Amino acid sequence: MGAQIRCRRLGRVAGIAAGLFFMGWAMLGCASGVSEASRAMVTYKGSFQELQAAPDQHRGQVVMLGGRIVETAPSKTGTEITVLQLPLGISDKPALDKPSEGRFLIASPEFLDPAAYPKLTLITVVGEVTGHTVRPVGEYPYALPVLRPIEIKQWTSSDWGGGGGPAVNVGIGAGSHGGGAGFGISF
Repeated sequence: MGAQIRCRRLGRVAGIAAGLFFMGWAMLGCASGVSEASRAMVTYKGSFQELQAAPDQHRGQVVMLGGRIVETAPSKTGTEITVLQLPLGISDKPALDKPSEGRFLIASPEFLDPAAYPKLTLITVVGEVTGHTVRPVGEYPYALPVLRPIEIKQWTSSDWGGGGGPAVNVGIGAGSHGGGAGFGISF
């Protein structure tokens, strides 16, 4: 009888340890894709609409923005990436369920290969505001805030659990000494 009680206690301890391990592992999955060093450099706290309305007033400030790549255009002097802005959501990922508030331009002095930064890729960028430029969107002249990138994080579908959004999982199990259930959410 004493051995049976010890076995049950050992099973409970193992279950608790496994639960704590998986909770810690899940928390790592929710970590930001942007480095803490870049995050610490962010000085701009206003909205994207405020930045878009007066980018020259925010020159020199460091922002963190997200969105979907519209175009990557390398040149002799660097690379320009046009981005359709999306508000940032959990873990600084672009929120796919929120509408865009406009566009912005990343102007890198380095060559960034369009094959490595393809159209429709979701990104989060930390960058310094350097002013604005006017580019046509169709026949409409469109003013875009311009950023010099400090860090660009590309997101993949696996960052959303493979499905492009949060994943919810439910599990039920049974054992020789009872049953159990579990519930998990990944972001």
